Amino acid sequence: MKKKLMNLVLLSIIPIFIAFLINLIWDVPISLLSGIFYIILFLFNLPSGSFMSTNTDYNIKRVNPHYKAEKQAIGSLSSHSIITLAILTLLIIVSFLIYFQ
Repeated sequence: MKKKLMNLVLLSIIPIFIAFLINLIWDVPISLLSGIFYIILFLFNLPSGSFMSTNTDYNIKRVNPHYKAEKQAIGSLSSHSIITLAILTLLIIVSFLIYFQ
């Protein structure tokens, strides 16, 4: 449980830290950069059977016609992955709200 909590905390803090370092170098708004990093993290944390993976499955099938994509039902997601996606979604929304104010 501690490891999962630590991963969520690091997932939340590291994009802000990286955005702060980039802000010191190029003077780009921290909230904009952190929002972009959160979107990238959100895309990487999507489960394999989600709506975003259909294009990837199509490209793989073009190369290997015998490839069978693993379908994952939304009900079979673990609570940790749902919480991670929810936190990333909330952080994306908050980052862009701060940027647009």
